[in-house]
Amino acid sequence: LISFVVAMDRHNLIGDQGHLPWRLPDDMRRFRDVTIGHPVLMGRKTYESLPDRFRPLPGRTNIVLTTQAGYEAPGCLVVNTIGEALAAVDPQLELMVIGGAQVFAELMPLVDRLYLTLIDGAYNGNVYFPALDMSQWREVEREEHPIDERHDSPFVFLTLDRRQL
Repeated sequence: LISFVVAMDRHNLIGDQGHLPWRLPDDMRRFRDVTIGHPVLMGRKTYESLPDRFRPLPGRTNIVLTTQAGYEAPGCLVVNTIGEALAAVDPQLELMVIGGAQVFAELMPLVDRLYLTLIDGAYNGNVYFPALDMSQWREVEREEHPIDERHDSPFVFLTLDRRQL
């Protein structure tokens, strides 16, 4: 099972110069809860965007995908192709793909499940999630979050499974 874990604004924005354009503590908690105990696959730039204290992400096998020969990411498995990444994971496990845009785009044809945080806002940034054909997905879970003292935008946690053809 290949799953994407991603937060995006209403324009599919997912990042800004290696940072998240928003601060949503409940989304960070959901990210941890959904990925803990699972292998996580990320591109090199996503890995480098993680704060030092979270590198590698604890409680998860961290797989970093890069085309840079000899790249080192202490405590992580470094791979150079999607094929290497997939071969490194027990097929019984749910592989959590956490970014970035290029990794999402490459794996889009193979992804089975989406853990989406849809933020009802428009932010500034430069990294976008690939276009999503919603007709290929069925909603299996939804949790609405209004604005509150810790979140300046409303958002929705969605879990979507790919429709079987």
